[in-house]
Amino acid sequence: MTSHGGTVTGRLVRPGGAARAVPTTLEFSAADGTIRSVRPSGGPSDRVVLPGLVNAHAHSGMAVLRGLGDGLPLADWLAVVMSAEDALSEDDLRWSVSLALCEMIRGGTTAFADMFHWTEPLIDTVVEAGLRICAAPAVFGPAVRPYPAAGGRAHPEVLDHVEDLARRYAGEPLVRVMYGPHAIYTCGEPVFGEVARRAAESGLGVHVHLSETAAEVGAAAAEYGRTPIAAAARAGLLGPSTLVAHATKATADDIRLLAEAGATVAHNPRSNLKLGSGIAPVAALREAGVRVAIGTDGPAANDALDLLSELRLAVSLQRGATEDADAWPLDEALASATAHGAAALGFAPTSLAVGEPADLVVLDASSVRAQPMHSAASFVGWAATAADVRDVYVAGRPLLLDGELQTLDEERVLYEARRIADRLGAGR
Repeated sequence: MTSHGGTVTGRLVRPGGAARAVPTTLEFSAADGTIRSVRPSGGPSDRVVLPGLVNAHAHSGMAVLRGLGDGLPLADWLAVVMSAEDALSEDDLRWSVSLALCEMIRGGTTAFADMFHWTEPLIDTVVEAGLRICAAPAVFGPAVRPYPAAGGRAHPEVLDHVEDLARRYAGEPLVRVMYGPHAIYTCGEPVFGEVARRAAESGLGVHVHLSETAAEVGAAAAEYGRTPIAAAARAGLLGPSTLVAHATKATADDIRLLAEAGATVAHNPRSNLKLGSGIAPVAALREAGVRVAIGTDGPAANDALDLLSELRLAVSLQRGATEDADAWPLDEALASATAHGAAALGFAPTSLAVGEPADLVVLDASSVRAQPMHSAASFVGWAATAADVRDVYVAGRPLLLDGELQTLDEERVLYEARRIADRLGAGR
């Protein structure tokens, strides 16, 4: 047996380091959630073990809205999706989040950063499922009251709510909380400044969309005389605990500001392509020393939460755009999908070493897609799919075993998701 109880066996693929060609056994403790030992295994293995994948930018409550607005640019797409969101109740959102959790676990995701309508019941849904979450309740300007059917909080009440959640979950190892100012075009510079001030006082991080499209950059230049990233910097919003989603249209000056602030960029290649937003300058960001993580964006913008495919697309785009076959080495890209994301979310990263969190993914490498396996890292980067994920552990707790979800009733989740879609008239 290659995966059972407190042990997993397979070829190790480590972020930022060489894979182990020799099958290796990891023992871990469910009591303290850490890896206890790493030792060579005596026999062959058709499994590959890697650290849990970290989705650095998502909107999981949108899962029941996937497919809406296809073919529309971002601004028009947002209008369609936000209108549909207005009809979702708190219970609808719970099932939508649960649908996203099923998909993420099946794809090997063990932690995610998410900007949405986060409340205690919704965060508890994630904790019960066993994933790690960095929840960022969405903050809009005073003119916007989000998620009205779910009791959404408007500005400035939502800022108090963020801080209440941070206090509530201060002792929960699976939860981190950030402010979620949506974007410069929905918040404005005054709200950016207010969030920056409160973040400095509370010590909480910030999760924000910046410079996602040319239209956004142009509107910011017209209204404020600067780019969205420059506006965030001027407001004091950028810092080491700032997670910037997209930065697709970051200029050279923007990249310098991000690097000087120590901010992390969450790169969302498939969403940026689907919505016609462009290709983020990841090579330039990395060259400047900006930490880059990988996200999917919301399941209505992607339309999947599959980080393995996102990893492959991210690397392919940068190699093609720069005409450099090694523009983003696989081991470094895997670090972006694991360790860099974990650090940006406020969680301890794992490189599959003793004493580190037992956030693990076990892939089945017995298929024709994987054989012969000259390189486990190449299999992960270029061939593996969510269908290859067999086991998933977070802090040593099994969330998926031999392809079966352990913490969620998938049949019930699918039933409820379809019921919500029927009520909304989706898919017709």
